[in-house]
Amino acid sequence: MTSTPSVARTRRLPRIAAALLAFAVAAGTLVGLAEPASAAAVWKGSIPAGNTLAPGDSVTSPNGQYRLVMQGDGNLVEYGIGGAVLWSSGTSNQPGAVAVVGKNRALDIVRNGQRVARWATAGKPQSTSFEVRGDGTMVLWAGATAVVNWTGYQSRVPAGNTILPGTTLRADPSGNRTLTMMTNGMLVQRVNGGVVWTTASTIRNHNAYAAVQTDGNLVIYTAAGKAIWASNTSRAGGGALLVQVDDNVVLYGKNDTRSWSTRPVTGLLWPVASTKISGKYGDDRGAGHVPRYHQGTDAAVGTGTPVYASASGTVTTATSSASYGNYVVVTYGMTTVLTAHMSTIAVKKGQIVSVTQQLGKSGNTGQSTGPHVHVEVRRNGTLVDPLQNLHFR
Repeated sequence: MTSTPSVARTRRLPRIAAALLAFAVAAGTLVGLAEPASAAAVWKGSIPAGNTLAPGDSVTSPNGQYRLVMQGDGNLVEYGIGGAVLWSSGTSNQPGAVAVVGKNRALDIVRNGQRVARWATAGKPQSTSFEVRGDGTMVLWAGATAVVNWTGYQSRVPAGNTILPGTTLRADPSGNRTLTMMTNGMLVQRVNGGVVWTTASTIRNHNAYAAVQTDGNLVIYTAAGKAIWASNTSRAGGGALLVQVDDNVVLYGKNDTRSWSTRPVTGLLWPVASTKISGKYGDDRGAGHVPRYHQGTDAAVGTGTPVYASASGTVTTATSSASYGNYVVVTYGMTTVLTAHMSTIAVKKGQIVSVTQQLGKSGNTGQSTGPHVHVEVRRNGTLVDPLQNLHFR
């Protein structure tokens, strides 16, 4: 880690001109999250307090995999592998703004001398540096004390991207489930700090890197480009590599099916302890129903029946609506399971659940003609038949 910018700034455009140039570039891509065409100054690892990031400037992790970019539209954005947005300041409506890494234990977004956003902690001693780390997290330091933390992370690497040495992927903000491309050449998976899987044969290959290939293979290459380990899944086609909250690392093919994993995959379970089905996926419910064809499968159970998670996953929705009534959506890798018409909900958004955990109890809420649980399954956003993807308990 160094605190010296890798692009020396001997002469800078006037601030207004640089801001307008960067904003013009940004306006042609993603609104509010547009990446600048080039960086005027790149700070590797950290930037000393007392410096300002002008439009186009950036701070990166030591290997450059994670990048915090001060954009011309005023947004300060952290990018990960494949351009994934890990964090943003939400200030895209402030063209020409700058980011000030202060010695006052604060990171400020400032435009025309006016502060428009701040992340700070009061106290002493004064802040000394701002760091972007190899796992996507960011820290404002006061000596050896972290005074402000940002917990950005990346769990998914789409095909066509590489994982550089020194990069860590995380399943969730806790950091309890990680996959690290070590600088010694090994790919290492940890759960709660303990090593559960490695590519032990690739050790002593300094600066080797991993590639999630478009042919479906996960490959480790030496720094010279020689393949030294592979998942041998080229027939699967390119999908994505996911570090999941179920303690598994899974490689998905182009059809969103698992082609390889660090641990055996046991599948997802039906959410209730019953095999009684009252309505199947794709049933024609007749004219007047919206949607006309049944999007899920109905479990015919009485009100108050426990509704469980299908595996270890993350609750991404826990709310109610006029049609679904009380409902919960849990994400398992690239698959989501929705359970609706519940009488009660026992979990909240962002909560990590296990296969034995109750999401709530069945009911008759929303547009329901009687007590039951409506189950919908989506793989990578596409509806699929629940009975073909979930196993009865």
